[in-house]
Amino acid sequence: MNGRVELLPVAGLPEVTAGADLAALIAAAAELRDGDVVVVAQKIVSKAEGAFVEPAPGEDRDAARRRVAYEQAVRVVADTPHALIVETAHGLVCANAGVDASNVPGGRLCLLPADPDASARRLRDDLRARTGADVAVVVADSFGRPWRVGQTDVAIGVAGLAPLRDERGGVDREGTTLTVTEVAIADQLAAAADLVRRKADGIPAVVVRGVRYTADEDANARRLVRTPDLDLFPRGRGMLVSALLDAPEPSAGHASVTAEELQSLRRLAPDLTVAASGPPTRLYVADPVAGALVAAALVDLGHAVRWSRTHDGGLDVAAGRPQERR
Repeated sequence: MNGRVELLPVAGLPEVTAGADLAALIAAAAELRDGDVVVVAQKIVSKAEGAFVEPAPGEDRDAARRRVAYEQAVRVVADTPHALIVETAHGLVCANAGVDASNVPGGRLCLLPADPDASARRLRDDLRARTGADVAVVVADSFGRPWRVGQTDVAIGVAGLAPLRDERGGVDREGTTLTVTEVAIADQLAAAADLVRRKADGIPAVVVRGVRYTADEDANARRLVRTPDLDLFPRGRGMLVSALLDAPEPSAGHASVTAEELQSLRRLAPDLTVAASGPPTRLYVADPVAGALVAAALVDLGHAVRWSRTHDGGLDVAAGRPQERR
């Protein structure tokens, strides 16, 4: 290991169609070595697997994309006129459920692979069978990022390498114990590969050579997905109504509303009283408008919330936050 990393575009691949043998195409165009990482664009994997949808007759392509994105979603995170952010069955939170219209012939729409990790494993096995080289495979797709302009490629499928390098418990150069450092190696490889290809270049695969990684036969990209209990931003703009309607019933298994939260809530509803400290915490607000603000604020703070009108026109609010995973 000399510290040098090479990014080798795999040029000359033909237009990939359903049923194409990706391993045969890549093996014929690239000389692979043990330890290489083959980063392939999600688009050619989906194309080879026939993951296409035809818009309905006369349907606008953009409207079809939005419709199909809803069909692919297991949860809508944010729904705005300029962006639809959803969670897919893969656990990915992304724009339009990854449904893509670029570089797709015939006016069709391209879906994400049904199981990107399985796709990566098949390609890795097939490349090893054809070339004898023990390589890792990353299936990459372009994602936007909160608070940052522009897109970057991330790993949605992984085979043969640990997607994370966990440095927690180690120490830095000053002797400070690291408590949160987990390096997303697979995402870094996906982003690095994208430096040597553009959508119009017709280069859907890149060989990354010289990277030190941990081999892992059980690897999968789901390890890169933050679990709901650790997600600080589970909802986006436009989702307050559905969050209020679909919030789970608060229970004794939830954490109570904290004293600090109550202090803030009383700025919205000075007449707020605590009927039961819980969990779940039960609050009463005589002014129903102020009570509705309290309920919305509690949802924003991550609480499960249920409310009901009282005989005097006020609002009873029950709230509890799911316990954090330890």
